[in-house]
Amino acid sequence: MDFNSTNLAAQLHKLCSSLSSNPDGAYELAVSYLSSTAEKSRTLQDERLLCQKILSRLSHSTRDVEKFNECYGKLKNSFILKQRVSVLSLLLALSETAPQTESTHLLFPIPQLATAKSTIGLSGGPASSSKSTIGSVSWGSNLHKQQASNQSLQSNNSNMPIALQPTELSNERACVRDAVLAATGVKAKGAGGGPRPQQILYSRIAHLGFLHDRLKEFIDPASGLMPQGLMGEGLVASIREELTEYYRSVALLQSQACEGDGGGGTLRRVCVWAQEPLHRLTWLANIAHTAHHKKGGELASCVHRFVRHGDERVSALARRLLTALTYPLLLMLTRWLLHGEIDDPFNEFFIESRSGVPIDRMWHDKYRVREWMVPSFMSREQAAQILATGKSVVFMREACADEPGPSDHAHHLEALLKSHTGERCESRGCAWWEAAGLSAGVAGAHGAAAQRLVAALTTHHHLLDHLAAHRRYLLLAQGDFVHHLMTLLQDELNKPATSLYVHNLTCTLEAAVRATNAQFEPPHVLARLHVNLYPNCDGRDDCGWDVFALQYRVDGPLGTLFPATCAARYRALFTQLWRVKRIEYSLHDAWREHTILQKRLKFMPEVWGLMRRVSCLRAEALRLCGAMQEASCVGAEPAWAELLAAAAARRDLDTLLRLHHNALERHSIHAMIHHTTQELQSYLGNVLNETLALRSFEATLHTGIIAELERREGIEQMKAERVARGEYAFTAADEVQDKEKRKIFHQFLASRKADLNVWARTYRGHVTTLILKLALHTEVSLQTLAFRLDYSDFYKRGDAKLHEPLTYQHKRLSEIGLNLAKNKLVDRSRKK
Repeated sequence: MDFNSTNLAAQLHKLCSSLSSNPDGAYELAVSYLSSTAEKSRTLQDERLLCQKILSRLSHSTRDVEKFNECYGKLKNSFILKQRVSVLSLLLALSETAPQTESTHLLFPIPQLATAKSTIGLSGGPASSSKSTIGSVSWGSNLHKQQASNQSLQSNNSNMPIALQPTELSNERACVRDAVLAATGVKAKGAGGGPRPQQILYSRIAHLGFLHDRLKEFIDPASGLMPQGLMGEGLVASIREELTEYYRSVALLQSQACEGDGGGGTLRRVCVWAQEPLHRLTWLANIAHTAHHKKGGELASCVHRFVRHGDERVSALARRLLTALTYPLLLMLTRWLLHGEIDDPFNEFFIESRSGVPIDRMWHDKYRVREWMVPSFMSREQAAQILATGKSVVFMREACADEPGPSDHAHHLEALLKSHTGERCESRGCAWWEAAGLSAGVAGAHGAAAQRLVAALTTHHHLLDHLAAHRRYLLLAQGDFVHHLMTLLQDELNKPATSLYVHNLTCTLEAAVRATNAQFEPPHVLARLHVNLYPNCDGRDDCGWDVFALQYRVDGPLGTLFPATCAARYRALFTQLWRVKRIEYSLHDAWREHTILQKRLKFMPEVWGLMRRVSCLRAEALRLCGAMQEASCVGAEPAWAELLAAAAARRDLDTLLRLHHNALERHSIHAMIHHTTQELQSYLGNVLNETLALRSFEATLHTGIIAELERREGIEQMKAERVARGEYAFTAADEVQDKEKRKIFHQFLASRKADLNVWARTYRGHVTTLILKLALHTEVSLQTLAFRLDYSDFYKRGDAKLHEPLTYQHKRLSEIGLNLAKNKLVDRSRKK
């Protein structure tokens, strides 16, 4: 063999001398290349053999074989993992390791640090095997099995354990014992000495003691860091359980580390074991740090943030802690939803109860949600539903004097609350706060409780009748009643406000009810309709129209839906609508007087033109008042229809309150008494005042015309009487006196014409300003009202201000042009 090797070397050197000018360098290159090729072929052969052995173990499962082939293909294409033979050897060794028989449900894995008495010599001959088990994985070098399975794999002396001298072994055992004590926060004298690698390993293990001390300080009541309240106690109890399991694991570790001769383990193995406890205690310390000075739902939100962690171990740890600390919250939530009671001695519940609130404000002010206490795993909608459910139970018990039975809404929560308490929750891997049925159970309970409450208000307390009565009588929707009431009250309300008495007006109200369709209202509606007179606090000389008001008194549970603030809004709406209605009625009354008077003016042609102009201006003012009333009713009609439909469908009380508030808002906006229409209210007031001035002007005009007409009729009667007696019908003195009277009357008509011209300019100026402000308002319905008030462009032709581009018509045309331009641009972009 030596001869052949020499012959091959000589032939190779001779070949290199003939092919290269540097034969020595070429020879060395050729030898190194041939050696690497042989080693590579041997490596490929070993790799192929390992793959065959692994596949033979996986042959019982086709799916595992396919999975291994896929992973092996990725391993071959990897640029990071180049030692494929070592990786495959490790996988084969792991597959040959016997499965651990110990329980794996422990929070902290228990190590097996025992080693054999004999060691592996420096010559590489294996005498025994050693292994360290962490969890369910066995770490070590089982050289017997590896050499028996693959005799061709060469052993690497660098991977074999080296025999320790007795002195080094004793130092190692002492360091292990000190490290185990340091893991519980106990530092031995002189611990941490020795070589730097040993110090690094010791410091890693001692970090467990630092985390342990932080957690002990957190759960110590004397430290001042322990969270307060029942939920804080739940968190502390859960951390104590974690530390108890940690103590158990450390105790078993210490029992192995303190064994006799041949026992114990190395510091490196203890450091490897410490990785899992270090990870768990680190995150426990992080959770404890974020929980400082927190309580209740805020504490639950802090822990819940860790549930969303990407590491499954951290998520599972936080889930256990959160389940433990939220159990008191579950009890408080159950008591509130089922009985409407708050048992919260440490103010941890996210619903707060305030004392000293009257019964009519109980729904609005007694209970509220503390936003900062709502847990993050609960949405704001769920918190609102929980609040409304408990309030419904309390309202039924205290306001309606009706205790809800256990079958009303308890069945929606009974299954959920029973199935997510105790051990059943842990066995299924879910908690009550993360259950999908929580939202469904809360929503079902809320719907059942709300439906029962609204059903009681609708059936026993006639909610629909009272809503309709407010709209008919306080918002003047019952037309025949309002018109007849004004007819009966006209003479009385024209008197000064100080001469009016409520009992007289009440009799008139009852007469109006008996003469109209209001008589068919239910008794519980008519009994609540009353007359009210506003106090004259300013000392003004108000007439009865200014202080008269209708009042609808609501008490009992319905006081929640119609509180004092709501009554004030109805009173303001009634005042505004009553004023417009009174002006419209006065104008109609003036038209009636004008029609009666017109039949007597056959022989007074000098007043025809003035009367015609007054009639035209009256019709103009009537059209404006009618448009205002129609806009007020039509604009709020959809909101009222939605409210009545929701009440008939027995929606929840919060929805009814919101719809009722929305209906009043819409009515206030169209009546121009809303806070967003304060400027419009002043302009509308100017228009209404000028309209009242027209009524006063027409009354004065009619009085003067009637006086002149009666004088002329008296003269004609006097002429007839004189002729019957045979006297002259009209003397010169009578003629002079008649001419003087006619001259005075013509001066009266001239002054009336001048006053009417001034009034017309002032009135149309106010109307033009009102139309312009309506057109510039952000509310679209008010912009539409501006267009309706000037649909024929009458005011636009008379005032240049309405030609500005910000009026409704120009805004509408501008929006149309802008939309057309956008559509053209979109079409061009599509074509391109």
